[in-house]
Amino acid sequence: MAPSAVDQHGIMTNGTNGQQASSVSGGKVDTKNPHDLVHFDPSLKPKSYQIKGTDANSKVLFRDVNIIDSTGRDPFKGDVYIEGERIKYVGEVPDIESLAKDPKVRTVQGRGRTLMSGLGDAHTHFSWNNGDLGKLGGLGVEEHTLLTARSAQCYIDSGYTMCFGAASAKDRLDCVVRDAINEGHLPGPRYLANGKEIAVPEGDLVPGITAFAKGPLEMRETIRHHIDLGVDQIKLSMSGEQICEKRDAQDCYFSDAETAACVDEAHRQGVRLCAHARARDSVKMCVKHGVDIIYHASWTDEEGMEMLEKAKEKHIVAPGLNWLIATVYEAGAFGYSFEKAEQVGYKKELEVAIQSMKEMHRRGITVLPGGDYGFAWTPHGTYARDLEHFVKLLDFTPMESIVAATAGVAKLFMRDEELGKIKPGYLADCILVNGNPVDDITVLQEHDKLNIIMINGRIHKASYKEFARFEQPQPTMEPSIEVKLNNFVAYELSDGTARTRIGHLDTEKGTITPIAFESGTAVENLYQIIEVGEDKVIAGGEPFPLSDSVNVLAPISGRDVLAVGKNYSEHAKEFNASGYDSSDKVDIPTHPVIFTKRATSIIANEEDILLHEGFTETLDYEGEIGVIIGKGGFQISEADAEQHVWGYTIINDVTAREKQRDHKQFFIGKSADSYCPMGPLALPKSALPQTLTVTTHVNGELRQKGTTEDLIFSVPYLVKTLSESQTLRPGDVIATGTPAGVGFGLKPPVFLQPGDVVEVSVTGLGTLRNKVAKADANNHVTKRIQQESVIPINNLSITNGGLGLTTLPNGKRLNAKKVGSGPQAIIFIHGLGGNMSFYEPIISQLGLSKEDQTQYTSLLFDLEGQGMSPTKATSKVSIESYAQDIHKLIEVLDVPTQNGLTLVAHSMGCLVALLFASQHSSLVSRLVLIGPPPCPLPAAGADGSIKRAAAVRAEGMRNVALTVATGGTSVKTKSDRPLALTAVHMSLLSQDPEGYAKGCTALAGAKDLNIDLAQIGKASSTLLITGEEDKVAPPAHVQKLAEVMNAKAEVLPDVGHWHVFEDVDGIAKAMQQFLAVKTLSTL
Repeated sequence: MAPSAVDQHGIMTNGTNGQQASSVSGGKVDTKNPHDLVHFDPSLKPKSYQIKGTDANSKVLFRDVNIIDSTGRDPFKGDVYIEGERIKYVGEVPDIESLAKDPKVRTVQGRGRTLMSGLGDAHTHFSWNNGDLGKLGGLGVEEHTLLTARSAQCYIDSGYTMCFGAASAKDRLDCVVRDAINEGHLPGPRYLANGKEIAVPEGDLVPGITAFAKGPLEMRETIRHHIDLGVDQIKLSMSGEQICEKRDAQDCYFSDAETAACVDEAHRQGVRLCAHARARDSVKMCVKHGVDIIYHASWTDEEGMEMLEKAKEKHIVAPGLNWLIATVYEAGAFGYSFEKAEQVGYKKELEVAIQSMKEMHRRGITVLPGGDYGFAWTPHGTYARDLEHFVKLLDFTPMESIVAATAGVAKLFMRDEELGKIKPGYLADCILVNGNPVDDITVLQEHDKLNIIMINGRIHKASYKEFARFEQPQPTMEPSIEVKLNNFVAYELSDGTARTRIGHLDTEKGTITPIAFESGTAVENLYQIIEVGEDKVIAGGEPFPLSDSVNVLAPISGRDVLAVGKNYSEHAKEFNASGYDSSDKVDIPTHPVIFTKRATSIIANEEDILLHEGFTETLDYEGEIGVIIGKGGFQISEADAEQHVWGYTIINDVTAREKQRDHKQFFIGKSADSYCPMGPLALPKSALPQTLTVTTHVNGELRQKGTTEDLIFSVPYLVKTLSESQTLRPGDVIATGTPAGVGFGLKPPVFLQPGDVVEVSVTGLGTLRNKVAKADANNHVTKRIQQESVIPINNLSITNGGLGLTTLPNGKRLNAKKVGSGPQAIIFIHGLGGNMSFYEPIISQLGLSKEDQTQYTSLLFDLEGQGMSPTKATSKVSIESYAQDIHKLIEVLDVPTQNGLTLVAHSMGCLVALLFASQHSSLVSRLVLIGPPPCPLPAAGADGSIKRAAAVRAEGMRNVALTVATGGTSVKTKSDRPLALTAVHMSLLSQDPEGYAKGCTALAGAKDLNIDLAQIGKASSTLLITGEEDKVAPPAHVQKLAEVMNAKAEVLPDVGHWHVFEDVDGIAKAMQQFLAVKTLSTL
């Protein structure tokens, strides 16, 4: 992007930054919430990291607290209740006395102390060392990582729950610590990570911690490098720093072309930029080209101030004021005198910076605290000094300073909808302060006054004395109150499996109780409840909070919706007069007007209604009552129809009016993606009054109101009409029509636009709320439909949809685990009909199963389709694909290879091991092949495998399992080792038939294997083990193979082909001697 791509005001007009920001509107500037005007491009939003470890069942109640909610309103008295990771109630808490008595609720008696959002820092350096930054470049990675982790803990200990990284002293320090915090491994605040700051050659502040680039091309390359590291934002070092004594703070060292290139490259990849920009020209360059966050901005002149004011929707300034103050007045004890600071210009810069920040605040430019802490005279832990400076020096009120440090930093995170405030639904990041910061802002600097620190609903700091204990009263004989489980809501499990469930929504408590059949089996969809009856289900688990993280679904989906037009007399009249009616051109229809809405148009509560540009300019709403059929039937009489109705839900029959008119029918105009919002609840008719009222509000304005008494054609008549020629099925939904008051009926007509909110309410069913948004190519409906597949995945249910599986880069999922932490790796490969458990007796005897095993790292896994590994119908399995999977597992699970791999394989797994060894001879140092079949496989063996695959696909595993178990074990095993025989039999019976069949065809494909066994024998030490009665690997075959591979051969007496099950001691002894493993007895 050329630097000339700016308008007459110096504002960039192309690239991701979009169009020019509008000029300042008239009226009083909101100095409490100037950040509300900031709207970073949504494509630049960082990942919304979640911190793990919060117990979803955690409940914390703060009573009698002084609440600062960070909206700008005055503090107020009240209570706050938190469930899980989010705030549920603020001010008044329903049924608070019962909560206070609940032993599961931890209650804090606030006694008037202040509860407020955790603080945020806009200019954070976790990796700064409270000393000489020049030494950071030479600090060892290990020591530097520990230093960085300690800084992170210092921030959370200081009441800071949000930190915006301003530069890291090493490439990945910020990213590593950020990820460890999010995983719950380290204490720390929510963090957005940076990398090394980028400077031009000789334009660095500290060379060892800087990334250098010169010219637009190098700048782009360096930006891309940072993004590849996983940073959330990138810092440019555009101006000098007086303390360096070689780069003046008033000089800008970046060119227009370099800055423009950096902005263009970063923004196109969805990453924001921040800049060390003290100089006048560097500030202007940031605004001109769209650098998002401007640090320092001390020497901003009037032209720069006007540019910032015009573009204040796009920029945030963080002056780092404490650095200047401490350098001028407090650095003397560290050898940097006041006279020196004055001589080089810091005193003057401080004076200018204070005036600049005052003016920015007056003009409504967002200025946030963050004081560049981590230097010798700005040590970690003193972060809240910035809030005092804002009040005493920048004309902020204490409340404005607090709001900037909480809600303002949340805006910087682009998560102001859930961070930085004490409001219902927000993440519970808060501090309980023994004092009132509005009266004395300095109280936030006193760590002992921060009595409780909470992040993500989890207590980080608190005395045990804080939590009131409630003595349980003796139980009394009170009649139990039965709670009807009938407020049905559909939702998706949050475990990544996309499995669905039905729950009961307690609207008062805001919790969902999972629903199960009386057997305890979870109910997956509303069709199941309709079939068994709502009285035949029970609570299937503990209630959990309904929060933003719960993906609520439409109560019914997967089928077209049957719908009725012109079924309210006043609406029929307004429709007939509108010019959009292409039906019978009469006010009141003589027969129901029936149409359908496609299943793909169904969306859930709170999902966006999509405005498809080029498709419609007349998007309209129709709030309706949806009837759900409970009992199917054909030619149902009107008198009997009520018996076929199960219950009701809410529907918004969204319509493109010109399509409805032009196509002379309703389907196209009413079936576009997202045109059938439904839910959020479905209730049986027994739980609802006989007469239902429907209302529709648009942006809070009442537009429609009607009742079921107003229907032209009653629900029973509609059921009769629809079933006259078609069989209605349980779960079919009928949208019964809409009252008057739709958009085309207004004078003049008003159609839906992006940003409009439509709320449809029905008696007893709550409110269906949806926002209108412009459709893009990757909208939520398109993504959902693209993810649908009719290709079956076998053997997936055994892991409940894939829980705990390892995902390979190609998307394949396998059951795998890594045990031990030694430098030498052993990979265990089971055979056909086995799984990783086949080797459990061996690794136990060899001491390899211990987590603290320091000699070996063991990798065990199930081959695709076998054990607990799934297989997709389109996946073609072969010996080659098994070998490829091993290589990918080594990469994904970070299996050590530097000391060579040992492959332990059984039966068909031996062929996989041999192929892998031939392909990766430099990796494999040792082979243990147990019962190796001939390679290549003889034609007769291949034919037998094909026949066996056909047999299990036709009959299942029963007969094949019995045949293989009895035919593959020794006489002694069948007579004297019943547990061994049972283990073989159970291993086979546990196989998924299709996965086993694929294994058979993979084995059959081994007839074409061409492996240089002699060459493998030269490259790897090999141990061959077989059984005296092994028909797959007879002793004669194994002895011959040993000669070819120059290997050692062991023959176990009275053993067939299932060696580990039949003689674990013999296998363990042979392997222990070969591998020189320190067994349990020697550890």
